Parts: sequence; C-alpha cells; structure tokens
Amino acid sequence: MSTPQPPDDESHSQAAQLVRALLERHGIPKHRHSSFVGELFGLSRAAAHQRVNKSTAWTVDEFQQLADRFGETLAEVLGATTPHSGTDAVLRVGALQIGCRVWFASETDDTSSDALVAMENAGSYVVMPATAAVGQESLRIARLEVGHAKAVAPRVAVFDDERDVANALCAHLRTMGIEAMAYYTAEDLLADIPQGLFDGYVIDWLLPNKETTVSLLAAVRHQPKRSALVLLTGNTRNGSADPAEVAAAASNFKAQLVEKPVQPPFLLSALVTDGLDVTGRAVAPLA
Repeated sequence: MSTPQPPDDESHSQAAQLVRALLERHGIPKHRHSSFVGELFGLSRAAAHQRVNKSTAWTVDEFQQLADRFGETLAEVLGATTPHSGTDAVLRVGALQIGCRVWFASETDDTSSDALVAMENAGSYVVMPATAAVGQESLRIARLEVGHAKAVAPRVAVFDDERDVANALCAHLRTMGIEAMAYYTAEDLLADIPQGLFDGYVIDWLLPNKETTVSLLAAVRHQPKRSALVLLTGNTRNGSADPAEVAAAASNFKAQLVEKPVQPPFLLSALVTDGLDVTGRAVAPLA
C-alpha cells in the first residue's frame, strides 16, 4: 500500500482543512486552533493563523507529528482511512482494564465468538468474558483489536497570564502523560469551561491590576461534572496577594493550593489528590 501524501497546492486550503478537522474531532475549540498549532510547532500567532486557515505548506513530518499527538495514524489524518472505525471500548478481565476497539456482530453473523461480549453503560462499552455477563443484556463481538488502542490521556487546562509560565507547565504535564492546554486570558478559559472539555484545571490566582481569578474558580465548580482544581499562587510572600484571601478561595472552591515556582511532581500530586484520574495514561497498547 502506498504511503498517503499530503494535499498539493492545487487545492488552496485542503491541508488546512484536514488540520482543522483533526483538531475539531479531538475537542479543540475553533478559537483555539491557531494557538494550539503555534504552541505545538513553535510558530508566531500570525504564522499559526495562516497555517490553520489557508496554508498548503504542511509537510508529511508535520502531519505525522499531529497524528502522534492525537494517537491517530498518518492515513487517518490525511483522510485515507476513517478514524476510529469500530467502537472504542474497555476490555475488562478480572482487575485488568485495557483500551480496545470492537466491531459488533449482526444476529446472523456466524463468525463471531461468544467467548467475549460487550455491555453498554451510559454510552460506553465494556468487554468481558461471556461467563461474567450471564443473564444480562449484551452484544456479540465479531472483531476485537487491542494492538491499535490508545490510552485516553486526562485533559487539563492551565491558566497563567504569563505565557512562558503556562507553556512550561503544559510541557511538564505532557511529559507525565497528561493532555495539557495553555490559556493566557481569563476570558478565553471562561468561554471554554462550560463546554466540559477538561478533567482538571490549574489556575493562577492573580490577574493584571491585582484582580483575582475567583470567577474562573466559581465557573469550574458550577459545572455538573466535578473536575480536579489546583490554585497557583506565588505572590503571598511579597504582599501582592493576601494569604487569608487565597486560603479562603481554596477552601470555598475546594481547590488544592500549590505555590509558585511550581515543582511538577507536586502539581501532579495536587491534581491526583483532587480527583484527576491518571490511570489511563500508563496503559500501553499490546502488540
């Protein structure tokens, strides 16, 4: 099979369309496309905007980097195959849980095996030995793949109005298997919180002009799904922030408090302590 090639210049913005489609199906808001690409490839804001919206100057290596970032194949990103064919599920055998992909059998399909079956729970599927599902409604499986399954990394939003700080924290979290996205303005994060994109939030306490991020903390805690919440502060010792006010906010919004400069292991520990599930990040696909 020949290796798929990226679109050529005859299609004015087909390459950019593929990039936008990839970002959208992985839950990146449209207004974040340019900043995401800029952070990933180290581009200026103007260059990233050009790439995302109308550039054809995408290389195979860059498409491969995007594919690796989101756990897709190059062929899937370039549209040569349909991403996520089959249905994502979790294979559960005893205490072992492994991400997998299944294809369900029709009622007349004689090729399926009844050794494993799938059960639906709130839109998700769990695959288990048929003997564990006796007497319960289940689905027959025609095909199951574990080798191509990807662990779903927890997603964390990191807010700090200092770009270097936000980017550095995101970089550290990514090395720990967490999908981290940087935000530099409170308005951008406030707009995305109701969309339920994240499993956790890391929020700096102080804004410019000595305003605080109470509105962000409140927005996170007003969501129906509880998320891990870490409050950063590095200004209590120099008097820029009131320690009593910071402590009260951490208590009121049930946030873990981490002092800057941040030590990455402490930050991860605070996220986990507040409920961030990082078990999936360590699951490796089986050959």
